[in-house]
Amino acid sequence: MSRYYPLLLILLLGAATAPHAELYRWMDESGKVHYSDKIPAQHKHRGHAKFNQQGVVIDKVSSSLTPAQQQQRMQENKLRLLQQKSRQQHLNNNQSLMELYHSADDLIMTRDGKTAKIERSIDIMTKKNGAIRESLANQQKRIDAIQARGESVPVDMIQKLLRLRHSIKESDNEIAQAEIKKQQLHDLYTRDLQRYRHLKQPDKYPPPTSWMQASEPIDGVISCTSGIDCKPLWKRSVAYLRKHSDTAIKYHTDEIVITEAATQDAQISLILALIGKTDLGKYSIYLDVQCRASIRRAPCRSERAISVLQGFRPGVLNETAPAPISASTPPAPPVETP
Repeated sequence: MSRYYPLLLILLLGAATAPHAELYRWMDESGKVHYSDKIPAQHKHRGHAKFNQQGVVIDKVSSSLTPAQQQQRMQENKLRLLQQKSRQQHLNNNQSLMELYHSADDLIMTRDGKTAKIERSIDIMTKKNGAIRESLANQQKRIDAIQARGESVPVDMIQKLLRLRHSIKESDNEIAQAEIKKQQLHDLYTRDLQRYRHLKQPDKYPPPTSWMQASEPIDGVISCTSGIDCKPLWKRSVAYLRKHSDTAIKYHTDEIVITEAATQDAQISLILALIGKTDLGKYSIYLDVQCRASIRRAPCRSERAISVLQGFRPGVLNETAPAPISASTPPAPPVETP
């Protein structure tokens, strides 16, 4: 606490000029320590210390909330800030969209050009896939001929057959991922087109459906219309937390689940909160990813932390998304192509 002494001394000197002045030390919802002659009503429940003019603590009031309840309040505030940031980003995106395209036709041409580029890539991968399948069929015929003569099949021929099968599997997956990327890109530009048209001619074009939510979905946040609707989603969210957290659960209530803090750089810990009606008038399930750096109030930006956060909504809502990276899963070996 020594870093707060200079500020405390200044405040005490100022308070000393007023008779019977009091000074309080209290903490806000983000954990930041404040000194003032009054405590905001919304922070009194967190506990505080009272000083006399000599800087001696003359009274100390413990927090009226449990650690889990205190964390719940902190998560509510963090979610509120995230939603405010999302709404501001939404407004910024609208302005950028209007500045980037001169007309709806420009946007359509950009969309079609980018999807066509992916389609050309898919065509190349499909031709390569066909060549591999042809090689596989020829290799299988050679093996069948050897077996028909009653001879043993050389090990290297079997190994080549297995490599070809593996290559086809990898190629099929690449093509499927490219198809998904193409569809996602098309959908993204189509939504932008709807926004652009509405911004240009609001009387002619209705706002996109996503605008009814006031902002785009936020990674790590699932909205529910009521507490009852949240119950099954909450159970699946807890299961997701158990699967992806590297640390054991420390607190588990009907409204918040907190795992132990990460103690290693590669670890992540998770906080899951069920939050009542927010600024958007909905209930929310909020997953917060913490890592060792989070203890120093630095954002948790590791590849795995981002993956777990981005996989939360699709994982709980059973939507298609890349599987979150596991700390125990080694990288896949390179594929040998024939």
